[in-house]
Amino acid sequence: MVQSCLINTLALAVIWRDEERWNWGWEERVWGYSGAQGGVQGLALGYFLWDFVESARSVEIQGWGAVGHAVAASVVSGLGFRPFVNYYGLNFVLYELSTPFLNIHWWMDKLEMTGSAAQLVNGILLLITFGVCRLVWGTWQNWNMYNDVWRAIQNPGKLPVPTWLALSYLASSCVLSLLNFYWFGKMIQAVLKRFEKPEQKVGKDEKQH
Repeated sequence: MVQSCLINTLALAVIWRDEERWNWGWEERVWGYSGAQGGVQGLALGYFLWDFVESARSVEIQGWGAVGHAVAASVVSGLGFRPFVNYYGLNFVLYELSTPFLNIHWWMDKLEMTGSAAQLVNGILLLITFGVCRLVWGTWQNWNMYNDVWRAIQNPGKLPVPTWLALSYLASSCVLSLLNFYWFGKMIQAVLKRFEKPEQKVGKDEKQH
């Protein structure tokens, strides 16, 4: 939670205050690099590498989706240092704006606050931030990134885009997007389940038997 709050704050600060970044064209967005962007992505990459190790060690609990997410996020963050679409790597960091609410939701379960009004409010905020940051914002940024990379491929000039590089980045980005949509559906189910009335749960159990 501390890590997500830190990189979100830094990412928003760089996006908002870096005036040069606002003026970048497609070439800069594909091949450009700045120390501020790299610093934030370095923090993100460190976390995703740690997340990969932890997910791989507890794959029976977290599932292969968590491992795939860690690998894909590490690839996206790492390739930004080539540099390659370093501009969009920083935008993708904002996926993590939903993470603090996910952490709070988990802690509320551990503190026996499951089904409480506070968890309901937090659950709503979690769904809103996840949907807006990962699905809406993420899809829009991916679309813009695909367009810029395609333009770079069509106009190689002195900086042609290696096929392996484009495919690695785009495939990893697609994996993250698909997982986000999949997890959003799972999160809706999980939140609704926590607030089912006892008689509704009994009725479902009877149907299953």
